[in-house]
Amino acid sequence: MSKLYSIPQTQSKLGVILIFLAQFYKFLRAFGAALIYFFVKGINSEILNKVLLGAAVFIILLLIYSVIAFLRFKFHINYANSEFVLEKGVFNTEKINVPFNKIQQVYFKRSLLQRAIGVYSLVLDTAGSSGKEISIKALREADAKKLQQVLIDVAKVEEDAPATNDVLIKEFVSNPSNAWEHKLSPATLIKLGLTSNYFRGVWLILIFGVTIYQQLGDFEFIQSDMYTDSVQGYLEAYSRPIELFILTAIVFTVIFLLGLLISCIEIFIKYFDLKLQQTNDSLELEMGLKTNTKTSLKPRRVQLLRVITNPIQKRLNLHEVQIAIASSQNDLTKTKIQIPGLERIQVEKVKKFLFTYKVKPGNLFKPAVYLYFRLIILAALPLLLTGVVASFLVPNYLIEITSILSIIYVGIVIPYQYFWYRALSLEITPEFVIIKKGVWNQKVEIIELFKLQAITVNQPLWYKKRKLFNYTFHTAGGDLSFPLTSELVQKQINYALFRVEIDHQPWM
Repeated sequence: MSKLYSIPQTQSKLGVILIFLAQFYKFLRAFGAALIYFFVKGINSEILNKVLLGAAVFIILLLIYSVIAFLRFKFHINYANSEFVLEKGVFNTEKINVPFNKIQQVYFKRSLLQRAIGVYSLVLDTAGSSGKEISIKALREADAKKLQQVLIDVAKVEEDAPATNDVLIKEFVSNPSNAWEHKLSPATLIKLGLTSNYFRGVWLILIFGVTIYQQLGDFEFIQSDMYTDSVQGYLEAYSRPIELFILTAIVFTVIFLLGLLISCIEIFIKYFDLKLQQTNDSLELEMGLKTNTKTSLKPRRVQLLRVITNPIQKRLNLHEVQIAIASSQNDLTKTKIQIPGLERIQVEKVKKFLFTYKVKPGNLFKPAVYLYFRLIILAALPLLLTGVVASFLVPNYLIEITSILSIIYVGIVIPYQYFWYRALSLEITPEFVIIKKGVWNQKVEIIELFKLQAITVNQPLWYKKRKLFNYTFHTAGGDLSFPLTSELVQKQINYALFRVEIDHQPWM
């Protein structure tokens, strides 16, 4: 009798519909501006008939492509070689082999379209990959759950892990009183939207506006003369810098409020119905309205952990936990798992479950004061460049512009860089490396010592006289850096490397 999924098989037949609609959507995105142009400008009946005929041929070809792509997409489990195998491709065949010991996570994702047609997307997240190695986008619920369980079973960590670590975990999870569940209410989602990502919505509006303007300009909906006249009229109506500054501030405020609304909507869609639940050996996370994601997180997979909050969220007792597992990414901001809206006590529960040891106080180090001087000098360069450009464009108002830039630099830039410098700290405890930073968004980044892969000590030529160093801590989930620190840290670095050498606990 053959083992489960040992024979190559295809996705659900509904995958044909999913492939067809996905490709059709890509076509609309690529040629949407042209379609709008023909719709607005109008088109005569003779050309319209040709366009309709071409559209019909395109749809038929796209349907044929979808069927071939569906039939050539096959997956199976090669038990003999201990790997998961996927073959796909219409014109070129691509074969992907993922060893069992490289599988980090197996989880579900569902878009609105997938929910409408009743299929699941199964994603395999692997070590050493910046992206998703495997994504099977059209499986029935029963098949998806069965395949997930099989892959989780075959990808279990080797049984030769240290018994002490297993005992620690078992002792914790075997106690029912430690089990807990966290859900995000709609009210909490609104609070998160109003207290985070302030400028993300603004950037989305600006990017959208620029994109639309460029597309309309390509099809001559906006004439260059009309644009030039409107800009010139705007400058003539508000010729004095103070008037221009006030009007720009009003426009920015309106855009900021719209951006805040967009941010609230985005957070509501992304984290809708978020549920975090502790099971015997993992944290189960489910969230999302547009794309529903279900993932399972095991403690030994965690490489980096970051806790983020800001003064307003701290008053509301809201924190976000970001978790990175083994990956080739070197930036924790690109972490695969984000859990917002946690209370402080829930953050501690997450730490207690994910970390083998309890976080204890250690040796604290601060960056050298030269870092502050470097920060304020670098921050002055954009303002200086703005003043130079303004001296050529509006030489008659150079005094006013210089005054405004000086107020911004002295009143905002210098204090901000000072508080950013004061907030930065490095703490090395017997079991952890902890870096704290941030003025508004306050971040605490934590690495367990035994999961360190390497430590880079960098000393440029101009640092030697002052005996200063830059440090970078490397893990399989990303890197953390700490700049301009004294040589006193060297002893702690040596201790950290010693701990890495003697500790035999599994790091992933």
